[in-house]
This record gives sequence, structure tokens and C-alpha cells, in this order.
Amino acid sequence: MNRKRKEYIRSCEISEVCRVSLGGIEQKILIESYRKGAPVLLFLHGGPGFPIPFCVGARGLFPEITKKFTAVYWDQLGCGANRYPLNDRFRTDDFVRMTEQLVRYLKGRFPAEKLYLFGISWGSVLSLKTATALPDLIDGVFAAGQILLPPLRSEAFFDAVERSSAPEKVKARMREIANCAAPDPKQITLISRTARKYTNAYVGNGSPNGINPVKEIFASKDYRFSDALACFVNGYRKCESLMKELSVIDLRREFANVRVPYTVFGGTEDLVTPVKDVQALFSELGSAFLTCVVAENEGHIPSQRVMEEMFAALAETAGV
Repeated sequence: MNRKRKEYIRSCEISEVCRVSLGGIEQKILIESYRKGAPVLLFLHGGPGFPIPFCVGARGLFPEITKKFTAVYWDQLGCGANRYPLNDRFRTDDFVRMTEQLVRYLKGRFPAEKLYLFGISWGSVLSLKTATALPDLIDGVFAAGQILLPPLRSEAFFDAVERSSAPEKVKARMREIANCAAPDPKQITLISRTARKYTNAYVGNGSPNGINPVKEIFASKDYRFSDALACFVNGYRKCESLMKELSVIDLRREFANVRVPYTVFGGTEDLVTPVKDVQALFSELGSAFLTCVVAENEGHIPSQRVMEEMFAALAETAGV
């Protein structure tokens, strides 16, 4: 960890890793803020099981965030600092309940401060379901790569594979999967691998300040080597139940029940969760709570530019 990062950590009025019982299991969270009394911002990472860059190992990495907010980083159960042997008894609702418990903990600890959720991809499932469950405790949600319908199942994605340099046997498998009502875990893995290798569906860089988050997180004093490794290889590899649920997910009804300001940033090149689906739904619902911001030429993973835009909008909303 470099000297500048250490000096910033020492200057923060709040900078601590604490333990909270979530889902009956003690888990670590990082809470960091340059000043006490700032609005609380809870990060809900993607994957499932990929906490980088906003993770327990990120202490001191994002002063552009923690100088305005009290940032809360949680490695969801099964990965990173909270590595755990997940199995197929875990469901999406288990992670929603953990998120709700964490929100209640934060409101108990910071009762006078506004609380916002920041969800990315899989984390947007948790942010949406938690926002509808606890509207009185949450002041707003910002989401990137918002999941609405099953990921990587759109016509645009399968068309992109057909136009790609993928071998014919891979394209043939994709055609078969396109006609499946619910792909099995092996097919889901193949879809994701194909998307990453032959399309730009995931293009982006999620660090708002352009740093190399992997290098810096591996240098964290809050992470053992095994924690850092568990950002990539972790309990989610054997938890097929979550992937099965994602393969048939439909969150349109949840959005109809949103009663807090909810802003989605979606890239026009996102083939994982097409932003046009979100636009169409928001237009149909006509809710004053729902806003969709379209980012031209952006993919599923927010780029540095989109991250900066999101945090600027969040800061304006929070009045900081």
C-alpha cells in the first residue's frame, strides 16, 4: 500500500472494517468516509461473486467518493473477504434478505443520514428488490447494467455472435440455446464465455479514477492473499441455483412497485442487459420515480466516464 493511500486513510474520520451478522453468518464490511455526517452509499457488486472494485479491500482507494459519502463496501457472502462454501440451498432471496439486514444495520448506525444504494449488474437485482421492500429506509438507487430480463438472452446478443469470428460450432450451440426456455448451468457458462470472447457485451472499466483496482486491492492490508483470490475463484462456482434463477428472471413487476427515486444508467452496446428494454418499461410505467440515462457506445460494465457521470448525478441528488 503506497504512502499517499495510507495518509488518506489516516485523514478519514471513519475508516474501519467491521463485522455484521447477515443471514445468520458474520460478514465483513468496510465503512469509510472523510467526514462524519455524510450520506451513506452502499455498494452492491456484480457477478454474482465479483466484488471488484468496490470491495472490502478498497480502503483508501476512492477519495473522490468518500470525500462526499460514507461508502460501505460489502463482499457478498461467498467471495472476497467473506469467502464461504456456497451451495444450491442459496437463492436470490437469501441475498436480498442479507442486503435488507445490512440496510437496517446502517440506518441504526447512521440514523440521521440519507442512504443510497449503488447496484451494478447482479447487484442491481439486490438494489431493486431491497428498494421495494424498504422504501422508508432508502433515499434513492443508482444502477448500472440493470438486470430486468434474463441476461444474454436478447436477439441483439445472438445476432452479435452470428456476426462475430466465433467458430461455426460455437454459433450452432448459441442457436440451440437461443431456443431454450431456460438454459442449464453448462449452457449459461458457455453463453458468458462466448459473450466475453467474441462480442463487446461487457466492454468497460469500472474504476472511476482510472487506477488498476486488482493491483491495489491485492496490496490492501485488509485482505489476505486468499481473500483477494476469492474475488475471482470463490463459492459461486458451485452455486448453480443463482444462475438458474437468473436464467428466468423477470423484474418488471418489481419496477412497477418502486417508490423511491431509481436511476438506471445503460449503455447502447450492452448486450447482456439491453437498455432499450429498460427504456420501454419505464415509458410504459410512466412513474416519476424511474429515470433511465442512456450512455452511447457503452457496454455492460461502466467505463470510467460513466462512473464519473453516475457519481456526479448521485452527488447532485444527495446535495453534496
